[in-house]
Amino acid sequence: METLLDSHEKAPICGPALDSLQRAWSDQPAIETQEQIIRDLVGASSEDAFVFTSSGAEAVTQVLWSVYMEAARKEGKCHFLASALEDLPTMQMLKRLEELGCFAKIIPVTPSGEIDLKKLPELISPRTALLSVQLAQALTGVIQPIEELVRITKERNILLHLDASYAVGKIYFSFADLGADYLTFSGETLHASPASGALFAKPGAPLSPLIMGGKGLRGGPLDLPAFLSLAAASGQASLSLERMSLEVARLRHLFETEMKRACNAQVLFADSYRLPNVSCLFFPGVHQEALLYLLSRKQIDASIGGRYPQHLHRLLQASHMDLSIAESSLSFAFSRMTTEAQILQAIPLIADAVATLRRISEEL
Repeated sequence: METLLDSHEKAPICGPALDSLQRAWSDQPAIETQEQIIRDLVGASSEDAFVFTSSGAEAVTQVLWSVYMEAARKEGKCHFLASALEDLPTMQMLKRLEELGCFAKIIPVTPSGEIDLKKLPELISPRTALLSVQLAQALTGVIQPIEELVRITKERNILLHLDASYAVGKIYFSFADLGADYLTFSGETLHASPASGALFAKPGAPLSPLIMGGKGLRGGPLDLPAFLSLAAASGQASLSLERMSLEVARLRHLFETEMKRACNAQVLFADSYRLPNVSCLFFPGVHQEALLYLLSRKQIDASIGGRYPQHLHRLLQASHMDLSIAESSLSFAFSRMTTEAQILQAIPLIADAVATLRRISEEL
């Protein structure tokens, strides 16, 4: 039995029965109703363009490709910016754009885990087309200073893309009010089908099809089960936002307080504006991979990245932390289903694993 639930990796919500799906396939009003549920979750207006994608990675790729097609090729604005915290899809697409003649620059990060707003203006040029950043980082939980990023990009006439994969369903925000030009997220982080994602774009923001062959912004037939899965997950996430901001935040505080007492763990980014469900802990004298292995044997979920997110130790080093801290830290994520009983069950198990590794280290 799991004792901690990682909200980024759980099983998808099952779709309705086949006959219901077949009826919904030809029912356009029903599809529009389900789309509105997704729009409501992120606060998108009816004027904002919406593209249902097969993943968050596809959504990010379509944003960068659209800006390349409409701004870089037609206007010569071939300079792209991203933070040092971005996930694999963003970094790989930037590399591809560089192979097509564009230039990408990486914005450094402050010790608080935020984009360095003092360095950002120095990296902007008249040819800068887009700034792409995560609204919140998956492993550190740090939320970026969006208001300042919006102000800087608007003053310099730069498009702003926010990847909200780890923030959506965890904190309140409204795409209509954020001031960003694009918003993307993965359905998997909402407990929807892994084959689901979403892209929203403001009117006037460049948006080109990534997959050709359709009348709209995405070719091919609609994956209706995945789409309905995303709508169902979005509806549940909307209903759980208050729980995430209050109860899950309380459980996170309980977990961190008890971990400091039980095994002298240190909370990283404790003074930063963080997601309510993410805790990044430093365990002095313990290597992260060894601890991750022992916890997995105890059926406790933790993460050091390495799938879509960068490895945690690289993120921490980018935030100016010593290698000894970076390689001895783990990230824990709680879902809306996590209970206090599970937290209290996990704490002594984690403490025991930490003590075991410290004892082995002393004997070597």
